[in-house]
Amino acid sequence: MAKIEIFGKCTAMVYLCKTLKGATIMIKVLFVCLGNICRSPLAQGIFEHLTQHETDRFLADSAGTSTYHIGELPDDRAIAIAQMNHIVLGHRARQIQKEDFEKFDYIIAMDKTNYQNILTLKSRVSNASEPKIMLMRSFDSVKEQLEVPDPYYGSQQDFERVYDILYRTTENFVQFLREEHA
Repeated sequence: MAKIEIFGKCTAMVYLCKTLKGATIMIKVLFVCLGNICRSPLAQGIFEHLTQHETDRFLADSAGTSTYHIGELPDDRAIAIAQMNHIVLGHRARQIQKEDFEKFDYIIAMDKTNYQNILTLKSRVSNASEPKIMLMRSFDSVKEQLEVPDPYYGSQQDFERVYDILYRTTENFVQFLREEHA
């Protein structure tokens, strides 16, 4: 932590990643789906791709609400569609943790079930900070539904459709963050 002196008086304690005037604030985002091998690592990869020149400003991670795939790499079909679009997915699946409510500014759920699971977990965390918990598709310019469909039991074509949804939606989300934290 650093002391900030304004008019000769110590008026605030802030983390070193924050500065006054032309503020650079590290914005931390956690993308969440069920198993953390399809949708959320794709969203994380797309987010990191879109913000690759702003690594001092944005941090992304992903997690699942279940324990199904802890420690596994993303689904081969997710890796393939990411690679086709010059995005690298090196994430290993993990489950959302209580500490994530303290660490992240935004927790983005891929569907309503995971959104509810996140809220339930948050209610069990004492002194949880107030990250903004939102549905991914609330940033989608195509308002056909509010959920990112789970492609796990589908085909490569389903993964391509999910990639298109996530790319479009993540672009809008990044723009939202840039405007919200200008």
